[in-house]
Amino acid sequence: MKIAAWLLFFLGFSAGALAECRDRSVRIVEERLDDGRVRLCAQSDNLLDFTITLESLRLENMEASRPLPVTADAKGQKTIELVVLRIKDTQHAWHYEPLFSWRYGARGGGQGRVAYRLPYSPGEEHRLIQGYFGEFSHNAGSQNEYAYDWAMPVGTTVCAAREGVVVGVRQDSDLGGPDKAFTNCGNYVIIRHDDGTYAEYFHLKKDGALVAPGAFVQAGQPIALSGATGFASVPHLHFAVFRPLDGYKRETLPAFFRTSTGLHSRLIEGQDY
Repeated sequence: MKIAAWLLFFLGFSAGALAECRDRSVRIVEERLDDGRVRLCAQSDNLLDFTITLESLRLENMEASRPLPVTADAKGQKTIELVVLRIKDTQHAWHYEPLFSWRYGARGGGQGRVAYRLPYSPGEEHRLIQGYFGEFSHNAGSQNEYAYDWAMPVGTTVCAAREGVVVGVRQDSDLGGPDKAFTNCGNYVIIRHDDGTYAEYFHLKKDGALVAPGAFVQAGQPIALSGATGFASVPHLHFAVFRPLDGYKRETLPAFFRTSTGLHSRLIEGQDY
């Protein structure tokens, strides 16, 4: 009985901890207008660029100013308007319940033949443990098809693979593990490139960010410390170049990497670089 009670306590604690670590960077806020209408906006404190899709509102005694779903982009804006709600009968109760999803980064952007640097300090070598269309978590339909994972000890310095503006930082989580339940527990740094694409540096250690949103970084500049937060079976750095399609989906893009042996259109899983 003591063992069973301990197990129940542990499972309950784990579920609660996982719920707490979920990324709540984007939220919907309400503004009451002078004419009685309700304005709904999306806000974020740690993301300069994000895409949000408001799927439904489950309205009671209210009507929306535009049909749903609505997808909107914040690019350097702290607040973006999604919809305005009008109360049909002010003498009766009214209610709404938003259902939405978001992705970091704004829509648009296109990438040409750009040479990326390896995302760690010069002179270091790290094994590529998962490449394009990897079977563990980069498979078709994963939205990580063109992503790379390098094994590296926790605390390894992560460097920008390409210059750009830091548009997102998360570093509050210390949870991770080899289960998809940890997917939303990862820390990251997001960088916007001048062609409108983005790079994500994921699974960073807690309090491991070395840059803040709004900072311009050069290629090769230290930006974070690696970790094992989020959906991670071993400590590693996940890297991908992407562009959002809406609040639910994104497209990852192939990236050319320059290594000591030249420019590569595709790095090989299982090799050291």
